[in-house]
Amino acid sequence: MVDEVYQDNETLYDHYCSPKKLKLKGIKYFTEPVVALDIAEDLDFIKNKKKPSNYLSSEYREIDEKDFKKIIRKTSLTKEYPAYFESVSFSLEDFLLSSINGLYMVIKRTERRNQFEIKTFLKLLYKLLKEYGVSKSYEEIEEFYARNVWKLGFKHNPSRDPDKFVVLYNRSGKKNNFGYISLE
Repeated sequence: MVDEVYQDNETLYDHYCSPKKLKLKGIKYFTEPVVALDIAEDLDFIKNKKKPSNYLSSEYREIDEKDFKKIIRKTSLTKEYPAYFESVSFSLEDFLLSSINGLYMVIKRTERRNQFEIKTFLKLLYKLLKEYGVSKSYEEIEEFYARNVWKLGFKHNPSRDPDKFVVLYNRSGKKNNFGYISLE
C-alpha cells in the first residue's frame, strides 16, 4: 500500500529516472508469481484482456480494492521477503571455496576437454571475484587456491611444461606441482 506520493529528481538504481516517487507502507512478496495472462480476465483495470502487459508496464498503477483482492486470492501465501533478500552471512573462506566450486562446475559442464589449465582457471576466478567486489590480487587468489583446494576434492593432473606449474598443497601440507584440473 502507498503511504505517500512525492517528487524527487534523484535517479534510483541507475535507471529509474521518474521524478514521481512512492513511499510504501510495506511490501509482501508472493512465494509464486501471479501470471498476468492467467488473471487478466478477472481484473477490471485491464481493458484489453489479450495484452495485459500494456496495463502493467507503467511506472505504477493504482488499482481498486476489488482488483487487489482478486489478485490476492489467486496466489498462495505471501511472506515478508523473498529468499534472495534474506540475510546470509558466511566467512570469506567459505565464499571463496563456494566460488571456486561454482566456477569448476560451470567449466565442467561446458568444457569438452577432460582437463583445464589451473592458471586459466585462476584468471577466471580472479575476474569472477572482482565482479563481486572481492579485492584480492591474483597472487592472493592463487595462494588461497593452492592451500585450500584439497577441501573441495578436485583431482589435479601434472604437466610437463614448467610454465604451467602451480604448487598445490595436500591436506597434510605437502607440496606438489600440477598444471591441470581434471574435469572427469
